[in-house]
Amino acid sequence: MKFKIGAAVGLICMVWVATVGAMDQPEGPRIEISSQTHSFDPVAEGETVVHDFVVRNTGTADLEIYKVRTG
Repeated sequence: MKFKIGAAVGLICMVWVATVGAMDQPEGPRIEISSQTHSFDPVAEGETVVHDFVVRNTGTADLEIYKVRTG
């Protein structure tokens, strides 16, 4: 009997935490970028360098990126 009550209370707590967590996040797209800047080591003139920025949408709608600028 105690196990059933404990399991029910635990389940209710998990549902409540999931509901409250979902309410904290606004609707719509949400961008998450692993790092927003990157500095290259010195390179010879004309040498090609590459760095990948990881961009994720952690929101609830499509994320549309219209313009990217380098700094």
